[in-house]
Amino acid sequence: MPWEHEREPNSLCTLDPDLAGRLKNLEQCVQTALLKFAATTQNFLWAIDAAGNVLVAVEEIGEFGDTPSMRGYPRRRGLRHPAEDRKLGHPTLVKGGRVRIAGELALDEDGDGVHWVLNANSGRYCKQKPPQKAQVDAVARLFSEIGLDVSVDYL
Repeated sequence: MPWEHEREPNSLCTLDPDLAGRLKNLEQCVQTALLKFAATTQNFLWAIDAAGNVLVAVEEIGEFGDTPSMRGYPRRRGLRHPAEDRKLGHPTLVKGGRVRIAGELALDEDGDGVHWVLNANSGRYCKQKPPQKAQVDAVARLFSEIGLDVSVDYL
């Protein structure tokens, strides 16, 4: 979207072993009812840029107005917000540049607790030509090699 140009999420980071370790710690910390509920409402975006960097950010909602310097606020997964049309999508992770693949990362609950799950569900980069299962599996392996074990939601 044109209004996304020049915007960057507040939370934008490159996934490296330090960040992966902190995300693993978060997964362990949110196994209680109070924290589990809060953690599973948050959605993260990830993208692998043309250089092979894994970029991660909280999915944020942009402020109203057209000033490029305005930043976003965390979006709650599963809940619609009046500003939903102003969410800072995958292009903001790479400043509108090219990506190899992109998707979402979230803490989801199953019978064994809360665990990191990723998908390749990017409406901007993967909708027209969805990645193959082998490509998504390769992303999951890359996350694991960096230090964050994830399961895959193939949608």
